[in-house]
Amino acid sequence: MHQVEKHIEFFKETLGVSYVLTDANDLQTFGRDWTTLFDACPTAVLLPANTDEVSRLLKYCHEHSLPVVPSGGRTGLAGGAVASQGEYVLSLSRMNKILSINTKAMYISVEAGVTTQMVQEEAARNGVFFALDLAAKGSSQIGGNISTNAGGLKLIRYGGMREQVLGLEVVLADGRVLDLNTPLRKNNTGYDLKHLFIGAEGTLGVITRATLKLMPQPRFFQSAILGVASVPHIMEIMSLSGQHGLQISAYEFFTDAAHKIVCQMHPQKRPLFTEAYPYYVLLEIENHQEDRSAFESFLGEVLEKGFAKDAVIAMSSREFKELWGYRELITESLASYGHVYKNDISVAVGELPAFLDDISPIMQEEGKNDITFILFGHVGDGNIHINYIAPKKGGSYKDFVIKAKAAEQRIFKVLQSYRGSVSAEHGIGLIKTADLKYSRTAEEIAIMQSIRRIFDPKDILNPGKIFKL
Repeated sequence: MHQVEKHIEFFKETLGVSYVLTDANDLQTFGRDWTTLFDACPTAVLLPANTDEVSRLLKYCHEHSLPVVPSGGRTGLAGGAVASQGEYVLSLSRMNKILSINTKAMYISVEAGVTTQMVQEEAARNGVFFALDLAAKGSSQIGGNISTNAGGLKLIRYGGMREQVLGLEVVLADGRVLDLNTPLRKNNTGYDLKHLFIGAEGTLGVITRATLKLMPQPRFFQSAILGVASVPHIMEIMSLSGQHGLQISAYEFFTDAAHKIVCQMHPQKRPLFTEAYPYYVLLEIENHQEDRSAFESFLGEVLEKGFAKDAVIAMSSREFKELWGYRELITESLASYGHVYKNDISVAVGELPAFLDDISPIMQEEGKNDITFILFGHVGDGNIHINYIAPKKGGSYKDFVIKAKAAEQRIFKVLQSYRGSVSAEHGIGLIKTADLKYSRTAEEIAIMQSIRRIFDPKDILNPGKIFKL
């Protein structure tokens, strides 16, 4: 019997015939994430139902040196869930149970295949709140969120995924199960190993269960979009909100170019103001009571000081959703508009205006190569999404990416001088392995490689992701 056939036979005996997928369509679906730069070429897709099956699969793969790509909702943008070299995809999608919820101790325990939205909804049904919020919440899975340390829309208020994790259950490369899954808030007994797996992109172990923090349900949200003339004014508005004692839960921005594309691709979205402004700020605050006076007083001072030129306030839940639509529809609109290549960089919040000034000449010069730059993102925590776009009729996607990457390298060199990050939230995956040097020193990379060799000496877990061993 051929070796691959032998392996497939073992997997079918372990999981059941229905849960080992080899159909070409399934391989294409499970072998890629939202990136399109790599061909999907896995050998098979494995769908375990529980931790024991994950353990048995990894023990076998370790013994036979079979490469494995852990797979969640595959909503990443760095190629972290791509299987392009004949790997076996280990999908956690069947492990999608909410195990327990404790509203007194404020935690929820789930399997790794539960989606972000499922956790949000279960928390809401029980009168509490799960803080992580993503545009892809209906598809993204908790295991993937943890593996990439997802950031999301409310990081400025609640932190990213790392801040939501109390405990983890992880299966190591050789099949051993590491039980770190407790709801303890304080445990000062040596190294906190769970943090090694958060943001490791599945290279150190496969997360199978997690215990997550819950919060009291916020009672009232208020939001507004402001038309702003300059980036320094964006930062002034955020500073002023603190002086007014407002609790910001989200602070987003997008350029006028992004706004125009959203309105073009979605005709039901009319321009926000009669006059166009270079930048727009979407501000969301939490309030303990339904009182608009503090928010309206703050907005009045913003306009009086000239930090913003105009403002529109959500006066109902429907208007609240409509305002957020201008921000949340950007990614979808860009994809409909033309070729898109993305970055999710970050710099220290106070240095954002200077950084954008420094890369402005690069964007102007690269515009001569038919690349348009669309900026938006979580400006409140220094995370900017730089989108390189071009009309599809202008040439092939591969040719476009070559030009976009050349521009990207120029921007990354500026970013390095600010000690910024080449990936604020999507990770390194396959796409940015050569760019890790811009954000991490050689010493840091060497130590990370040493840690990886300890956990996975045969390099079977997500090989080639983050860096090569």
